[in-house]
Amino acid sequence: MPIVYRIIREKFLDQSLSAEGSRLFGARWNPKGVGILYTTTTPELGLVETLAHAPGVRYEDLPVYWLSTIEIPDNIRFYAREEMPPFWQDKNYERTQYWLNSWLKKPDVLAIALPSVIVPFSHNMLLHPKHHLYQQIRLAGQEKIPIDRRLWRINE
Repeated sequence: MPIVYRIIREKFLDQSLSAEGSRLFGARWNPKGVGILYTTTTPELGLVETLAHAPGVRYEDLPVYWLSTIEIPDNIRFYAREEMPPFWQDKNYERTQYWLNSWLKKPDVLAIALPSVIVPFSHNMLLHPKHHLYQQIRLAGQEKIPIDRRLWRINE
């Protein structure tokens, strides 16, 4: 089974496999009202993605983050950078949220792997909770992930 990773705040530790946050707020690849689980193919990419979206607070005020290791069935569609639409790195999510519209409405595969906008050589993995194989994903482990002070330079 492939392994993916998700970094979450400690207060959501018991919701590691929940897509509720993305359903409520939307994100780059899904509009509000449609929940998908955002994961990464490596812990390092997960950390970079997390820090890019972390609150602009002093290092001492950063939330505690946990790394979830998740096993998923091998039912994945991969997209290379060359296959992405020209707007895939837009800061405005209006178009990207609907690019996967047919999959969002009727998931024919459990997961879609897309190049990360932040690190385009690595992949984010989107998991669809309405796909029948979602019930087979398994939380394999969780551990607190340290944030090295050298990675955080805001409000020092």
